[in-house]
Amino acid sequence: MTQCELSPGVIGIIEHLARWARGYDNHLKWNEQAKFKADLMNVRERWQGVDVDAFRSRCLSEGMRTVDVDELVGWLQKAQAGRRLVPPPSYRGFRFTTPVDDPGPLRTSEDWSAT
Repeated sequence: MTQCELSPGVIGIIEHLARWARGYDNHLKWNEQAKFKADLMNVRERWQGVDVDAFRSRCLSEGMRTVDVDELVGWLQKAQAGRRLVPPPSYRGFRFTTPVDDPGPLRTSEDWSAT
């Protein structure tokens, strides 16, 4: 997977968010936002390598409103920077059911020089 590609799990979450928004006249409701924030905190490994521009582009291509996408991207950037997001208490334990994609074995500079 190149840096600009999104994993299938992240794509699935974007599709879920877009589907939820379409159900409410293309507005992402507060509880879907809370679920996204909770997953950012609870499953950090899913989000650390996500390319922000690719994430934004995919959200927009799914038909999400720019204002919603900007908010999601802002939270993604904060989470990637190590900042803490605080979803409402009823959603703090939420995790999307899509699997966290295995990034593969850890490679070091010794591996790179051997190839």
